[in-house]
Amino acid sequence: MLAPLGYLLAVGIPLALIDIREHRLPNRLTISSIAVTVLGLAVAAFLSGDWGRSLLALAIGLLTFLCGWLMAAKGLIGMGDIKLLVSLNAIASYFSLLLPVILMSLGLVLASAVSVFKILSRKLDFNSSIALGPYLLLGFYLSVFPVAFSATAEAWS
Repeated sequence: MLAPLGYLLAVGIPLALIDIREHRLPNRLTISSIAVTVLGLAVAAFLSGDWGRSLLALAIGLLTFLCGWLMAAKGLIGMGDIKLLVSLNAIASYFSLLLPVILMSLGLVLASAVSVFKILSRKLDFNSSIALGPYLLLGFYLSVFPVAFSATAEAWS
C-alpha cells in the first residue's frame, strides 16, 4: 500500500494548488489516484493473501462514490472532491475502518475553521464556495500516514 500513499503524497500539492486556484480537481490526477489505489489494493491482497481486507476497502471506495454522487447531484460537493475521496477513503479503510471518518472529520473541521476566519475577516461571504480538496488531503495525511507508517514498520520488523 506504499505506492498509493506515495502517489497521493506526490500529487497532493499540485491537486491542492489547482483546487485553490481553479476550484476544481483535474480528472487526470483524481482518476489516476483511483487507479493507483485499486492496483495497490490488488497487489496488497495478492501478497498478503488477505483478499477480504482489500475488497472491503474497495467497497468503501465504491460507497464513497455512490454517496458523493448523490451529494454532488444536489450541488453540495464537487465531483472532483468525490473522486479524490474515493481514493482517500479506500486507502484509509485498508488500514482501519475508522480512518475514513477521522480523515473526513479532520478535513471538514480544518475547512470550516479557515472559512470562519475568512468570513470574519470579510474575505469570504456565506455564499462563497471553498476549495475542499486541500483540507481533505491534509486530513488524510494527518490521520492515515502515521497509522500506515506504523503498520509498515511493524510488518518489516
